[in-house]
Amino acid sequence: AVMGTIAADRLGTGDLKVIAIDPYELGSGISHGKSHDVRVYDNVLQLLSDEENPTPLVRLQHVTKHLKHAKVYAKLEWYNPFGSIKDRVAANLINHSEQAGQLVPGTQMVEATSGNTGLGLVMVANAKGYPLTVPISTRVPAEKRNALKFMGGKLIELDDEL
Repeated sequence: AVMGTIAADRLGTGDLKVIAIDPYELGSGISHGKSHDVRVYDNVLQLLSDEENPTPLVRLQHVTKHLKHAKVYAKLEWYNPFGSIKDRVAANLINHSEQAGQLVPGTQMVEATSGNTGLGLVMVANAKGYPLTVPISTRVPAEKRNALKFMGGKLIELDDEL
């Protein structure tokens, strides 16, 4: 049973979408058959998987029950901050550049991107205080451009008609 205040609404499919949970009202945690504590993060970078916080695996028992000598697992990459394995790629690119002394405070980053790596880069760069300029085609969907802007990227929109 969940103890505390949860603000939620119904999606068109009848599914319940949680909008906000007040972790301070949850007491000792949320229970779903096993005891699980609520994790509260101070920084989006803490959501990235590492040795202490690995990407969850789920054993696929029902769809693979015909396999007698194998156990099959699904890796739940949507647990990354933007739901993509590219979040870890972006964090590693920036971390390795910092360790090599190639990326220091005040460095202006530039990356021509429109994919998930770009979303990961803008998230990590913003969280670490690096400005990121993104040259991007005007043909990239507005949703992707808006996400890059929202996360702190400075977009330079390029007309592909040239």
